[in-house]
Amino acid sequence: MQRKRRVTLTTLNDDCLLLICAQLSIKDQFALLQLNATRLKQLVLQIWQRKYASSAFDWQLEPQLKLLSEDEQSLLLGYMSQLTSGLNNLSQGKAVMRWLLHATQGGGDKLTRLRSLSFVSSQRQVLPLIAQICGNLTQLQLGVCVGVSPADVRLLLAALPRLIVFQLLPAATTTTTASCNCNAEWANMEYGQMLQVLQLPACAICATAKEIAQLPQLQQLTCFLCNKASATATISACLAALSAQQEAAAAPRQIVALNLQCQFDACMLRLLQRHLGLLRLQRFAWHSKLLLHFDTADGSIKWLPQRPQVARAVQQFIVSQLASLHELDFTRNVHATPTFLAHLTAQLNCKLKGSAAAPTSPLTIWHDGCPNAATDQLETAKDLHYVELQLQQLTLDQQIF
Repeated sequence: MQRKRRVTLTTLNDDCLLLICAQLSIKDQFALLQLNATRLKQLVLQIWQRKYASSAFDWQLEPQLKLLSEDEQSLLLGYMSQLTSGLNNLSQGKAVMRWLLHATQGGGDKLTRLRSLSFVSSQRQVLPLIAQICGNLTQLQLGVCVGVSPADVRLLLAALPRLIVFQLLPAATTTTTASCNCNAEWANMEYGQMLQVLQLPACAICATAKEIAQLPQLQQLTCFLCNKASATATISACLAALSAQQEAAAAPRQIVALNLQCQFDACMLRLLQRHLGLLRLQRFAWHSKLLLHFDTADGSIKWLPQRPQVARAVQQFIVSQLASLHELDFTRNVHATPTFLAHLTAQLNCKLKGSAAAPTSPLTIWHDGCPNAATDQLETAKDLHYVELQLQQLTLDQQIF
């Protein structure tokens, strides 16, 4: 009687093995890759190539990778950098440094496949390595970068002329006197002419607003407030640079969207009013800055609005932008009372009746009434995080209404 042939993992054909290995977690796939079996290694790499060749590999989406040793993580990054065009959400650590250092030892041409690279956090040491071996990058997001100087950024941008997206966040600090990237070295920074999205600390934008305004492809500028720069000063620098560019008969630019997460007061509105020719807003969002009040008498907690005294000025500013506005967002705003909304609606209707040209699209107004003592603390606390400012600007022929 003929004995039945014993079926083992290695006796299966490649198609069966591919189906089985594809169901494993990436940690288990990496364990197979480590075995001294050329066939299994090739199958695992084939699975990864099919999965990540057309999309970026996101480190944060694979929590099991934290269970690997630093050497194993470095080795995995080495494999992935050969198979995918993007590595996202890396965290600065020994594994990343070992991976980059190992790549530099291969002649500086091992990471030419990478087009996108992003970090949750990074350090100054990675910048020269990226500049040396990632020359084909079109997107680079450094996240919160510790110890970086404007000189480091200048050398990095010079080595990456193909960049379309560049991000650098200010290092987190706990005191208003802590150091940040604010210094005179930002002046005369040379940005790549292909940049379309630029995200920098406010100090860098204030110092280089003139250079930024001249970038021919720039479509979105995002500013992150740091300790030594205010939102008003940053907006003023950007508007002044754009005004000078228009006066010099350069390619016209206009800010078409304004997203503010900063203290909003009458000074900022007056600043914007002086540059109405540069503004063509599509969306305007205004959320209240709230203060927490604890009543020692009965132990109650209430959210109280600060008094910026800008409600009337806000209405006038909105009316001035009626021709291009698509959306107003007054959610989580204690000043968007029924009386405020009624007055705003009346002014908008009056503007429409006296205008020969109709708006390009209907105006949508979002509001949710006034918060009260029962307002959810986690949701309302978002209003206290005034750390981000975005200015989006397009050339006239790129505007979409």
